[in-house]
Amino acid sequence: MNDTNPAAEIMRLRALQAMSPARRLSLALGWSQSVRELTQSSLRQQHPKLPPQALHRLLAERFLGKELALKAYGPLPSHG
Repeated sequence: MNDTNPAAEIMRLRALQAMSPARRLSLALGWSQSVRELTQSSLRQQHPKLPPQALHRLLAERFLGKELALKAYGPLPSHG
């Protein structure tokens, strides 16, 4: 999905290209952190009774996929 005006997209790309690599990395890390926080918040709303360990495991599943999350973190913790 792309609802960005083509002229605005060109301006955005030029602005990114004008930034130093360190600044672009800083922005990317900030965006990444925002996505993580929004996903955590969404999971807490969907599963309000899950303990933090189970929420962390679900977050890993969202970012890594079920198969890799299982390999990296093991099965979802049981929560009574």
